[in-house]
Amino acid sequence: MTSRTFALARVSTDRQALDRQLDALRAAGVARDHIVVEHGVSGDAAQRDGLDELLLRVREGAEVLVAELSRLGRRTVEVLSLLRELNGRGVTVRCLQPALVFDGSPMATLLVTLLSAVAEMELETLRLRTREGLVAARARGRVGGRPAALTEAQRREVVRMRGEGRPSAEVAAILGVSERTVRRVNRTPGAALAQR
Repeated sequence: MTSRTFALARVSTDRQALDRQLDALRAAGVARDHIVVEHGVSGDAAQRDGLDELLLRVREGAEVLVAELSRLGRRTVEVLSLLRELNGRGVTVRCLQPALVFDGSPMATLLVTLLSAVAEMELETLRLRTREGLVAARARGRVGGRPAALTEAQRREVVRMRGEGRPSAEVAAILGVSERTVRRVNRTPGAALAQR
């Protein structure tokens, strides 16, 4: 790789790891300081600081690598628009999975359009299934999300101990939870009533 090779790595949420993408990009020869990272940014977000930084750094004759086509964006129209903008500036875009070089040719445009459309359909199908699953679970009286860290009795105990002036750290240690959980109980509507 040359010093004119840059890369973009992106994950949509803070819970996702970039390791797989970074490993693939470094294995392809991209220098670490030439990899622009977007962490916790959806591919269809209106504001993408990492992408903006990449666009500022690349010049004519540069190459941009992505581990997967979907890292450029989630919407087919936006991906094609970005690729055309980069090509118009004399920048080549290469995707590692699937192996693809976008040079603006009709064949490359067709392949990108098909692959982006499939990725977009997969995302929309996943979102639809998730919504349908949540509706079905609610109809059965189940609520999604992480189980509560504290029982109602423990929550009342937190309110009582904090009302006595005990520090959050001490209360958290007694109950085996984080200080954040203890502080959250104190902010819960009705906590003041429970202290009476």
